[in-house]
Amino acid sequence: MLAAPAVVAIVVFVAAYVLFVFRERHQLLIAGVAALSVIGLGLVSLSSLLPTGWSGRGGVVEWDTLGLLVGLFLFAGTLRELGLFRRIARRLAARLRGRPLALFLTLSVATFALSAFLNSISVLLVVATVTLELASEAGLDPVPLLLAEIAASNAGGAATFVGDPPNVILGTYFQLSFGDFLLHTALPALAALAVILLVFSRTFRAAAPPPAPTAVAEREPPEPRYGVTVALAGFVGMMGVLAVQGPLGIPIWAIGLAGGGLALVLAGRTHVRNVLRHFDWPTLAFFLFLFVLVGALVQTGVIGALAGGFATAGGGNVLLTGTLLLWSLGLLSSVVNNVPLAAAAAPLIAAIGGGSRIPVQPLVWAAALGTDLGGSGTPIGASANVVGVAVYRRAGVPITWRQYVRTAFPVMLATLLAANLVWLFLR
Repeated sequence: MLAAPAVVAIVVFVAAYVLFVFRERHQLLIAGVAALSVIGLGLVSLSSLLPTGWSGRGGVVEWDTLGLLVGLFLFAGTLRELGLFRRIARRLAARLRGRPLALFLTLSVATFALSAFLNSISVLLVVATVTLELASEAGLDPVPLLLAEIAASNAGGAATFVGDPPNVILGTYFQLSFGDFLLHTALPALAALAVILLVFSRTFRAAAPPPAPTAVAEREPPEPRYGVTVALAGFVGMMGVLAVQGPLGIPIWAIGLAGGGLALVLAGRTHVRNVLRHFDWPTLAFFLFLFVLVGALVQTGVIGALAGGFATAGGGNVLLTGTLLLWSLGLLSSVVNNVPLAAAAAPLIAAIGGGSRIPVQPLVWAAALGTDLGGSGTPIGASANVVGVAVYRRAGVPITWRQYVRTAFPVMLATLLAANLVWLFLR
């Protein structure tokens, strides 16, 4: 039987989730009010909001996660301002405009690859805009292209440590490296991509090519190549330090903030103002509030009780427990944003491992795959979905819930199945 504080924490958490679904535009305000409520009710102590040492860990807020996200957002904004995303999409698609299937495959694979290393919000913002232009010129329906790109983006985000916010949250919580994720989630993510390409390719095989390809107009002056090259080199350097940060003993938050400062320097005076103006502060604040909400569940014993339930249902078997996690988080992630799910899953997995003989790391991979891939199921399941649908809506191509779910939800189930099978082999 749960105590009264635990019940209150559950009520606040569930109420916030429900409002996230029905009031997506106000999710930051909702999360902020909910976080202040649990603090005001004494469910989270003020002292637990601060880290206990240099590592940025020890409190309910994952400050190392927030520091890393600052660097990732700034690098993504810099590369976007330098025109890298648009240049890649335009140049690849310009060579394949006469072949709808080739256009679909190129954009989907490019989205997967970019989302594995860059913030999916930035990737979808540019790719969706370019896709609208290219689909118009090629005489194609842009909606299937976007749905495929969203699914590919979420699959790409599952492949690496930095690909999607849930992976950053889980990786930093359990102090896992870039290489750890690459070894254990990249293959399941590629299996999910193969399913996406197979399912959506049927739509574009039947599409007729345009009568005569035309050149894509270059609306913006090209940026100097050295600017993009230097920025890419800086980003790769940041990824390299992340890959070896464990032996070096450098806190992840420090790598993120140093990388963010480097990104601003590389952006130069021409672009730094735009990078800062478009920086995603609301998402960082949203994460902060979510950590506080999850902290209330941890400190009132809710997470411990859930962990016991999962461990009992799994019977102490890592394969069954991991599969239960992958599918339950995947299905939940299709109806609520996957960021709060990952924030809740991290302490849940730690509690399962602490109360049983089940190894923790295979459960982390299962949770990452479930939260990332499940986010493709509905328009609000992941940030990439929200951004892509908003770009189309502003351009006069609205996508209804029914239209989205009818196409995307079955694909999401298929990707979860493919990833689950590969996870069983790799775990």
